[in-house]
Amino acid sequence: MHIGLLEDDPQQAELVCNWLSAAGHDICHKANGSDFLEACKHQLFDMVILDWELPDQTGIEVLNTLRNIEQNNLPVLFTTQRDSEEDIVAALSAGADDYLIKPLRQAELMARLEAMRRRAGIESPSEVISLGPIVIDSRKRSITVHGEAIKVTQKDYEVALLLLSNIGKVLSREFLLKTVWGVEATLNTRTVDVHVSRVRRSLKINPDMGYCIKTIFQHGYRLEKIPATTMSINSNDK
Repeated sequence: MHIGLLEDDPQQAELVCNWLSAAGHDICHKANGSDFLEACKHQLFDMVILDWELPDQTGIEVLNTLRNIEQNNLPVLFTTQRDSEEDIVAALSAGADDYLIKPLRQAELMARLEAMRRRAGIESPSEVISLGPIVIDSRKRSITVHGEAIKVTQKDYEVALLLLSNIGKVLSREFLLKTVWGVEATLNTRTVDVHVSRVRRSLKINPDMGYCIKTIFQHGYRLEKIPATTMSINSNDK
């Protein structure tokens, strides 16, 4: 898994990074909230580990920011020396999925992360991704819709692959520019909007198929499943 670690204690961070690396995980470590939130714009984490006490803000504030930019499906583990019931409730109420009190123990940390992975339904990436009638085969670099081959540009293919590989996750324009075009956000982000629009049209992603690409204001895009109740209402309105 790709795990984001927010920890300002260098020794603690090194220890946790070593544990995670030994277990085969990829880690991005930041020592303050601002740098961590900036990293979230350019990277997709499977889950994050947040420290409470930070030099520029609290872990709770970082978590609130993540939720406000609609990173609603991102599993979060809080680690802190705070052990009062009030603090634990505050972290969980803010949206943390689990809470560990320092000093951390390797076996317990790994067990908690594994439990979070199972609850979140995080699986190893597949070479073939299916979404309703859409099938993307990364080996052949092909896309079919209802069994019909769809011709798209190389950039559109890469944008589509990222969206379908990350259902429910917000992909920032900065992240898409960096990943697909290999550039920082100095390029006009309108480029991203044009390609996402083409992907939506080419792959016929609309409410009728049960999914939509939602625009997240001033941030990016998220491919999400439309609840069955909403589809039923829309169908009755036709």
